[in-house]
Amino acid sequence: MLDKARALRMNRLQRLRTIFGGPITLVPRDEALDLINEVNRLMHNEVYRARDDRGLPGGLLVLPRGLIPIVIADMHAQIDNLLTVLTQNAFLEALEDGTGALVILGDAVHCEVDGQLRAMESSMILMDLIFRLKLRFPEQVFYVRGNHDSFSEELAKDGVPQGLLWARELSELRGAVYQRAMGDFYRLLPYVVMSPDFFACHAAAPKSKVSKRILVQLYQRPELILELINNRLQKASRPQGYSRRDVKRFRKNLNLDRETPFIVGHTPMDREDTLWLNVDGIDNHHVLFSANPQQVGVFTLVGEVMVPLTYPVDELTPILNAMAFRKAAETTEANEANDANDAKVAPDGSDQEAAVKPQAVAKRWRRGT
Repeated sequence: MLDKARALRMNRLQRLRTIFGGPITLVPRDEALDLINEVNRLMHNEVYRARDDRGLPGGLLVLPRGLIPIVIADMHAQIDNLLTVLTQNAFLEALEDGTGALVILGDAVHCEVDGQLRAMESSMILMDLIFRLKLRFPEQVFYVRGNHDSFSEELAKDGVPQGLLWARELSELRGAVYQRAMGDFYRLLPYVVMSPDFFACHAAAPKSKVSKRILVQLYQRPELILELINNRLQKASRPQGYSRRDVKRFRKNLNLDRETPFIVGHTPMDREDTLWLNVDGIDNHHVLFSANPQQVGVFTLVGEVMVPLTYPVDELTPILNAMAFRKAAETTEANEANDANDAKVAPDGSDQEAAVKPQAVAKRWRRGT
């Protein structure tokens, strides 16, 4: 059974290599510009988003019933975390057959590992991979804006101006036109995602009453945008943070059942785990942080319930890069059928490989984003 599970994961890695167009490396400058421009053209007409009064996709993404969400958040340049998720369970198959939706709750960029706060190349590579996925699965892959999706001079970590460094590195390696295109991508992103099964944003429930219409027209409310991507839970030292009442009101404003889970990233509770349930004693209020180099958390739908899953992160990049490139057309229908049958999800949301936590965390990532 273990050999069969390993073979299945290797097959998924091979399919991902095909989607990515080859090994995982920094995309050449001209190709990178073509890639982001194509993504931005697609984003102007992104599905499941009502248009605001400018004629652009609004700030609210509404996924339809029956589309299985696969939610991750704050990968912070951890490429293997994304590869681990896409090779576990039947997540890749769900994207391929159109039954699932990968939802990334912002902050794919800016490494959080000690000593690597200034490193930007892995952020570029991860965004290239996300762009490839978006183009391959335009109605299955979605990115919700986070606070690190910015060039702001206020975006800094331990004195490292990550926002300004990100702008400088993009401009130096890929040109000023590319850097402006990344800014356009950020401006085209939604800020809130909802479905009958869950609702989520990057950081915080708003402290004021909102409506779906207000969320669609979010460009008119910059102060609300800042709340959604920057605020944190209310504490004695943070009286302006959001509270249980704000979560309850947000859920009610969106006409969701009171049991509907609210998922945010942005604020990990410690440096060892990757997800936390019913945070601050608020029922169905969960925090997800998918940047831990040792384990990666996911929320997905099993039956009619959103469940948390945790997977140990494997070093898959060198394995994928060592694979011989194979075009999608060379994959036979027989192999695809066998893979689909082998990838059935167990009632607990797992496949042949158990989602287990590692015994120790070797690398350390920083708390708070």
